[in-house]
Amino acid sequence: MATHTKDTDHFDDLLTCTICLKIFNVPKYLPCLHTFCESCINTYILSSVEKEKITEGFTCPVCRKIVSVGTTLEKPELLAATLPTNHFVTLMLDKRAIQKAEKMCNSCQLNKESTEAKSWCPICEEAFCDQCEKYHKTFKISARHKLFNIQEMQSGSTPFEVCRVQGCEEHPEKIVEFYCLDHSQPCCTSCATLSHHKCENVTSIQKAASGIKQSTKASGLSQRLRKHVNQLSEVIDNRNKNFTDVDNSIEEIQTRLADMKIEISKHINRIETALKVELISSKKQINLKLKDEVDIFSSYRSAVKNWKAVLDSVLEHGSEQQCLMEIIKIEPKIFELEQEIDDSVKNIKSVSVVFNPSSPIAGFVKNVETFGTIQVNESAYLGNFRTGNVRILKVIDVCNGRGSSSGIFLENCLLFTIRQKKKVVKYSRDGKSLLSELALQCDPQDIAKIKKSEVAVSSSEKVVYIVDNDKMTLLQTLPLPGIPVYGLCFVNEEQFITGHSSTLTWINVSSGQKVNQRTTNGQSLFVLSIEKYDYIHADGRKINYVVGNATKFTYTHDQLVCPRGIGIDFAGNIYIAGYNSMNIHQITNEGQLIRIIPAKVVGLEYPWTIRFAPKCNKFIVTCNTSGKAVLCEIA
Repeated sequence: MATHTKDTDHFDDLLTCTICLKIFNVPKYLPCLHTFCESCINTYILSSVEKEKITEGFTCPVCRKIVSVGTTLEKPELLAATLPTNHFVTLMLDKRAIQKAEKMCNSCQLNKESTEAKSWCPICEEAFCDQCEKYHKTFKISARHKLFNIQEMQSGSTPFEVCRVQGCEEHPEKIVEFYCLDHSQPCCTSCATLSHHKCENVTSIQKAASGIKQSTKASGLSQRLRKHVNQLSEVIDNRNKNFTDVDNSIEEIQTRLADMKIEISKHINRIETALKVELISSKKQINLKLKDEVDIFSSYRSAVKNWKAVLDSVLEHGSEQQCLMEIIKIEPKIFELEQEIDDSVKNIKSVSVVFNPSSPIAGFVKNVETFGTIQVNESAYLGNFRTGNVRILKVIDVCNGRGSSSGIFLENCLLFTIRQKKKVVKYSRDGKSLLSELALQCDPQDIAKIKKSEVAVSSSEKVVYIVDNDKMTLLQTLPLPGIPVYGLCFVNEEQFITGHSSTLTWINVSSGQKVNQRTTNGQSLFVLSIEKYDYIHADGRKINYVVGNATKFTYTHDQLVCPRGIGIDFAGNIYIAGYNSMNIHQITNEGQLIRIIPAKVVGLEYPWTIRFAPKCNKFIVTCNTSGKAVLCEIA
């Protein structure tokens, strides 16, 4: 018995009214699919009418969606009774009562008597005592109804069956018997006759609902809802973190103000007070804004969680027909909510507070009137690199046909090498326009940024070119005799690293002399330098993260074959291009796999290099066969 009582506990939240925080009493649901007790929502509506003087509708207590009730609210006290009853929740309440041995005979309750129920009719969706069960079996219309023993249902030996028939929302006195495929609408006989008589594809509700619980439609919707719950949780976590960051920034600023105050005369007290007023005012404004955003996304999450809970519950406990009914209710809502979420996420900005103190000036009291200014910085919310979707922004035909290339993000442009044509080409940052190109004597392989306006281009013919990327002119040719060269990364102003097959070589930027060299197990074509002594490289089928002379971690995976380019986003996540495995592995800076991104997601088959834009969610991936580069973003 305890086991089956526990079985109902996990959906008790689904059966709890969010207004009174008690088990539902006459559950009614709004167009947004949130459910409340009839008495609770009635009180809420009357209160809204009285306090807010509403005339056309009221807001949902949970998600704040407007519930339109026509042009006027002439009799608001009757509105709650007209809301549709949540039949599935009603049946779940019955199940809960049965499994907790609390179910009373429904027929006796109509006569205001309380008699313990002994049997359950899944057709009538009612419980009966022994006496009423006999009457139920004597009526011709219900004589063949199969009844279940409640005690056996409580013990688990007999399953609880719900919703063999569904009531029509348009005609509550009738049951749903048909399903219109043309309008994706369940119908009773009246609906089919009056509203769908011209429709060509009308079938029985049993046929339409057959297999729906195991269908890709149901599982896909469940996954979609779960994804939105996770994404909304991430956004809310981001907003809450911004709360903390702003508070920390303000605390730091206040500390700095206090330190400055000690060294300055009484004149500073006045301007310190003025600045604190501005600071507190900014904090209040920011907190109000962030709280509004948290409230908005919390309401979205609440809606999605509610729909997810309803769908999961009906998948586990409901019938095929009920599952179909819930999907029909949820699908249009989630489409609408997705657009709202997208629009809301695009509009949010990450807020930070920066304090800019004024410089010490001779004659401070006379000349200085303020400590500085309070600056509120906002930056676009970039989403979560670990769960965000990869979206293609632009496919660039760098080689104008088949060929191999490497690429890099700069502040105002993209640069690519074209090995077959011995060129470096410059594109606009959005990849839409070819701006200029530079011909080289040797075939270029890889490219790395050195300074703001200078890049280094490696060639397998043992040479590195230094190029002015603003003017697209050759500044220097650095010969590297005896040093194998392919991939290239800049370490600092003194050194860069080249990778080639089974060697990594540290080279002096000015002289081209070898500083250090290490041997690997092969496939070390590309290397990524993170700090002066930290670097990541391929070592056979492994990826090594090396700090100084020690290996921080080694990453391997049976779905990583021929690792090539290595990139890193500004959140510290590492990306490895799997050439023959045709994928991109995203791992943490501790070597844990986050996810494997199929190459086809970025529009390529054989990814070669991957590079991220600084402090941005955009990146480029090049291909070693098609000659194309793809500009993508994670959002």
